Amino acid sequence: MSAAAAAAAVDGPIRAIAFDWGGVFTEGTFDARAVTALATLFRRPEEVVAGSYYPLMEHLEVGAFDLPGFQARLERELGVATDEAAFRAAFLDAPLERAAMYEVLAGIPERYGVAMLSNNAPELCDRVRTDPRMARIEHFVFSNEIGVRKPDAAAFAALTEALALPPYATVFIDDNAHNVAACETLGFRGVLLDTPGRFAERFRALLPDLGHLVTGPAWS
Repeated sequence: MSAAAAAAAVDGPIRAIAFDWGGVFTEGTFDARAVTALATLFRRPEEVVAGSYYPLMEHLEVGAFDLPGFQARLERELGVATDEAAFRAAFLDAPLERAAMYEVLAGIPERYGVAMLSNNAPELCDRVRTDPRMARIEHFVFSNEIGVRKPDAAAFAALTEALALPPYATVFIDDNAHNVAACETLGFRGVLLDTPGRFAERFRALLPDLGHLVTGPAWS
C-alpha cells in the first residue's frame, strides 16, 4: 500500500494543500537574503545586521509594528540612517523566486482546496497576496494579521479554520523542519522542502495523482 493510501485508510482523503511562502516560493529564505541586502545598504557586516534583524523580525511578523517602525528600530540598533525608499527596495525586493513552485501551484486541480500559512510582514504579505500567480490560493493566513507565528499551534488552528477542514485532510509544505514537525503533531500531513529532489519524493508519496507536477530538472 502506498503512503497516500495508508494515510487515507487511517485518516481520510487529502482535500487541501497549504504552502508556506519564504523558502517554498523563494530560493532560500527571505530573511537570509534580506539580511544580505540590508547589510550592503547599511555597510555593516551581515552577522551584525542579523543580530538585530532576527529578533525585530519576530515582532514585525506578529504585527507589533509596521514596516517604517521596523526600519526605525533596526537603524537605531545599528546606529545607521538610510533613505526610506532605499530601505524598502532592499527589504521588499530581497526574495529570489523559485519559479518551479509557481508552476506546481497553477497545476493543482480544483478538487483540492489551496491555502497559504506564512510567517510574514506588513506590506510584504500584500505583495504576495496580490501576485497574479497566487490566484489559485483561496485562503491567505499571515502571521502579522493573526498575531501568532508558526510553529505555534494557534497558527495552524487559524489555517484549519480558514480551510474548514480537519488537519488530517491537509498537506502542509514548509522549508522549516520545526514547522513541519509541529504541523504533524497536530495531525496535518507535512512535507519538508529541504532539497528539490527529496521534496519531490515526499510530495509524490502523499499526492501520487499530482506527481507529474514535481518532475523534471527543477525537482531532481
